[in-house]
Amino acid sequence: MAIFNPNAPKRILYLVRHGNFDVKARPADGLGGGLTALGRRQARLTARRLSQLPIDTIYHSDMPRAAETAAIIAEQLPDAPIRSSRLLRECTPGAPLVFSDYFKDYSPEQLKRDQEQAEQAYEKFFRLNRRGERREVLVCHGNIIRYFLSRVMQAPPVVWGGMDVRQGSISEVELQAVWQRVNALSDVGHLPPALWTFI
Repeated sequence: MAIFNPNAPKRILYLVRHGNFDVKARPADGLGGGLTALGRRQARLTARRLSQLPIDTIYHSDMPRAAETAAIIAEQLPDAPIRSSRLLRECTPGAPLVFSDYFKDYSPEQLKRDQEQAEQAYEKFFRLNRRGERREVLVCHGNIIRYFLSRVMQAPPVVWGGMDVRQGSISEVELQAVWQRVNALSDVGHLPPALWTFI
């Protein structure tokens, strides 16, 4: 039986979904549009919430909406280094059990490639901390956050589509040697209801 030890080494991850973005933008690099004015408001409020925590590092996807959200958060956390990772890009990590019609045009090759990316990201960022405590922010995207949460809860990855992760939300994951658990899922308590958006 696992015994709770408050002093055990642990890693706490804050999974932040980027703010609202320009879905109509089609830049040549294929990475999507940047934040809207609404998205910047969400990011500023999310930054204010995170500024109360001792964050060690901010990681973010290299897609513009995540990079811009991370930059706004970093303004409130000047001591935390900020790092970009392609592994945190939006992806479709396998066809979920819900909304099967939406994913019917995705090729098996694309779904396999995206699932491999998500698995690599999980292996990289969800490792146990060997000593002390680390708190890190991962600014990324709805699908991959939901995949991460499914993995932490030891649920089949195909259930990722059954969760709602709102823009500007914070999901908290705690990793210790004796357990991994979700402490908060899509927390938007720092945002007024008028700023709760999914797309």
